[in-house]
Amino acid sequence: MTIDYNELKLMVKEAMFTQGGINEPSAPEGIPLRQPAANASVDQGDPEANKLYDLALAAREATEQLVEALDDPIYDGAYEHAFKGSACLRRALNSLEDSGAAPTPEQRVVAPHKKQQKYSSYTPANIPMVVDPLFAGGGLAEAEDLEDDPLAVGAGLEAADPESSPLKGFGAQRLSRSEHGKAEREKGGQISTGEILAGVDPKERSMLNQIEQILTDIADKDNLVLYRSWFHGVLKTLLAKVDAKLEGTQ
Repeated sequence: MTIDYNELKLMVKEAMFTQGGINEPSAPEGIPLRQPAANASVDQGDPEANKLYDLALAAREATEQLVEALDDPIYDGAYEHAFKGSACLRRALNSLEDSGAAPTPEQRVVAPHKKQQKYSSYTPANIPMVVDPLFAGGGLAEAEDLEDDPLAVGAGLEAADPESSPLKGFGAQRLSRSEHGKAEREKGGQISTGEILAGVDPKERSMLNQIEQILTDIADKDNLVLYRSWFHGVLKTLLAKVDAKLEGTQ
């Protein structure tokens, strides 16, 4: 029996493109084409923060081009400074996003904060970990994020501290440069007149001064807020020990 391939070809085409063939739309005949649901509203971010984000992004891209151009042993010094500049601009982009910028997917050229990384699991040794339920992989969650998140009620640092606790609002409050300077001047006068720290011996004064210098140096080199959970755990443990000691002497 001979096969008419042309006729077979026509039959296949007819089966594919008519009466619900495999290449025809799946919707039933007589039913209007179903349209997709309207796109949900997308947060456009703060306009001013978005403009600054665009500037920082352009600076980051230019710095990356400079780093690539300096990739030669002759320019090791300049390469190192440019590389550090790129890292600083990465932190600037993340900070602007925290300030209200809403970058598009194409503009996300840097890794987000650890708290925003789903599978981040860094935790300092022997320090209680505050876990954000939205990122159950672990990591140190920021208190203001947990406080604003209804899923994280009771998990934040503020939620864990009563109103009377000296750690209430730890790391979440703000102090301007002028207010800080005024407070330090008042504190210095009170120390000189003996209004405060009158019962502190010279060794304790030296320790207090050294601790302040160390923390000031860390704040100058890095960001103390990044270690807030660590400080919170240490200070809370220390306060508990002091309270227990005072209760035992009463």
